[in-house]
Amino acid sequence: MFMKKQIFGMLCCVCIAFSGFSQKQISRAEYIEQYADMAITEMLRTGIPASITLAQACLESANGNSDLALVALNHFGIKCHSSWTGKKTYKDDDAKNECFRVYSSVYESYKDHSEFLVNGRRYAFLFELSSTDYKSWAQGLQKAGYATNPNYATHLIRIIEENKLYMYDQPEKYAIATADTKAKTESTSKFKFTRQPLAKAPAPTVLPPNISHLSPIETKFDKPVYENNKTKFVILQDNETIFVISQKFGIPVWKLFYYNDFVPGQTISNGDVVYIEKKKNQAQKPHFTHTIQKNETLFSVSQLYGVKISKLATMNRRNPDENIPEGTHIYVRKNLIMFE
Repeated sequence: MFMKKQIFGMLCCVCIAFSGFSQKQISRAEYIEQYADMAITEMLRTGIPASITLAQACLESANGNSDLALVALNHFGIKCHSSWTGKKTYKDDDAKNECFRVYSSVYESYKDHSEFLVNGRRYAFLFELSSTDYKSWAQGLQKAGYATNPNYATHLIRIIEENKLYMYDQPEKYAIATADTKAKTESTSKFKFTRQPLAKAPAPTVLPPNISHLSPIETKFDKPVYENNKTKFVILQDNETIFVISQKFGIPVWKLFYYNDFVPGQTISNGDVVYIEKKKNQAQKPHFTHTIQKNETLFSVSQLYGVKISKLATMNRRNPDENIPEGTHIYVRKNLIMFE
């Protein structure tokens, strides 16, 4: 009996050892993609450059693969200090068996990192710097003694520049660029039509959706949420921006641009529809066609019916930014006549 227990115990240890050994590590690119939104959130909240936060996290946590990051969810190597009252873990660092903070979530680690800098007297001078001046921030962190490595600033700057993390310091430009890239990837070569635009779409038999008369299906974060074509959306109110919606609903800004087919330089203002889910490939029945009204575009039609602009363009063999004459009937839902 004793022998069986001993063998079983040895097998358990072997399994645990191999389980830990075979754990897949994530790459730096994967880490950045996963946690960039947290860094942007903290930048908007505190003014700490997102590039600095991400570079520090990459460096301190070995791209999220360090024991401290995996076991304690501590992505910035922050030690306990006398003010810490939360959970603790111990490991050798500059000295033997040093105390490190333990978090309940990765975001808690990111938030505490921000608070650590905001409330640290020796870091106060950093907040006089621009949030786009990542080099001065990196050099300032080293000067303030964030880490003992004499090349700490050099390491941070190299990570930022090699991975273009500085783009996260201007989230609006980054959001537009990312959404634009996603849209182009999705629609590569779709709009190089050799056939003429469809001109035989019949007149609609039903009126278009009346979004202004819809009732909310729920209220989230004190904001009414509506549904059109089985896709949730909100309406921008006074003093609201895409960034406000992003923060309220926890949706990355670039995704909101992508979901809504927004383009660089587009004005998004009070009363505009903002979808918080990906639009559909076609309109709901009984909507099959739509008649273009004065000043309407494929974009405005796509928002009206909750249909991706790329799908509308493909259905009608047109380009997304094409000017369509008033009175033209276009398809908003696939129909056999389209392929005749």
